[in-house]
Amino acid sequence: MIKKLKLEDDDQRMADAMHMSSQEIWQAGLHAFAKAQEEGGKMFSMQVFEERVLRALSAIGVPTAAEVAQLQARVDELSAQLAALQASQAERSSAR
Repeated sequence: MIKKLKLEDDDQRMADAMHMSSQEIWQAGLHAFAKAQEEGGKMFSMQVFEERVLRALSAIGVPTAAEVAQLQARVDELSAQLAALQASQAERSSAR
């Protein structure tokens, strides 16, 4: 009878430990879920803010990053053409 009681105590301890572990896991999951909701809300608010800023900048005529990149590419292209034209003219001048 003593052995049987000891076995039941071990089983009960194991069951209690499993119950405690499952509660801790559940609480950790709830905490992670709450944190994700909080961060998601912040990201949404930040995205809305950025969109409003972009609209305001567009309304006053500030170019977007893509427009600036296009302008830079065009300036680079024109600079290369100008350098080629100047080199061509320099060759003609020295050939005379």
